[in-house]
Amino acid sequence: MNDGHIPMDAKQFARIKIAFEKNGGIIDSSPELDRHLDSRGSEAAAFSEDTIIVKSGQIPSASAMFEELIHTTQYKSGRATGSNWIQMEIEAKEKLVRYQKQYKIPNIENERTLRQIEQLKKLSKKEGG
Repeated sequence: MNDGHIPMDAKQFARIKIAFEKNGGIIDSSPELDRHLDSRGSEAAAFSEDTIIVKSGQIPSASAMFEELIHTTQYKSGRATGSNWIQMEIEAKEKLVRYQKQYKIPNIENERTLRQIEQLKKLSKKEGG
């Protein structure tokens, strides 16, 4: 099945996971969490400043992994409140675009991120944000 998923480099993912967990974080890929991710149409999600879940048996794309790391920082700083999720999504995705080369994000993922930013900005305007 090719759903457009491009896994990030396995060694890079392993380094990120080790560093995140060394600093007290958890990257959980338990199969029972897949249903939650599927319901959101996501391959990864940040629950808090120290918890990220990823699909079981799958290395996340560079975009997904770095976006969730950005979200953990938003939680840590106290800026992510839940009610401002659209702004936090836009901010994280704009950072992905800015650091595409450093994060080794393929062009196809970057193009998808740019489309998502536009959709989120339209949604934000609709909601008065």
